[in-house]
Amino acid sequence: MAPKYLRLAYMVEFFVAVVAVFTAWSEIGGQAALDLMPWGWKLGLGIGLSAAGVGYTAAVVNEETHWNARTAKWVSLICAIVLGMGLITYYYVLQEDSTDTTGDQENVTSFNLHDGCRRLPASPIHSV
Repeated sequence: MAPKYLRLAYMVEFFVAVVAVFTAWSEIGGQAALDLMPWGWKLGLGIGLSAAGVGYTAAVVNEETHWNARTAKWVSLICAIVLGMGLITYYYVLQEDSTDTTGDQENVTSFNLHDGCRRLPASPIHSV
């Protein structure tokens, strides 16, 4: 295959991988956790995983064997990025649970009736 067509195929693969990575990440990790996460983490890890996937494909296409040093490097990078995504998502899931105020606990306000209040005279109806 001509190199210009390979570059086009890698570019298409990258754009499809970006959509697939962000869709899978929100489905697996939960959209609420991703909403708490800063955009830099999402952008860096999502684009990094997509690029590593394209790098793995290029390593497989350019070599004669499917398993070699280049493919091992890309697979290990993919595993490291996925592990990082999992750890960061887990951290923000824990943050989501700690900031969740859905109303399970009632707000109870305690106050002292004798502080700053004056006594009202007894009502003649209730006096015996």
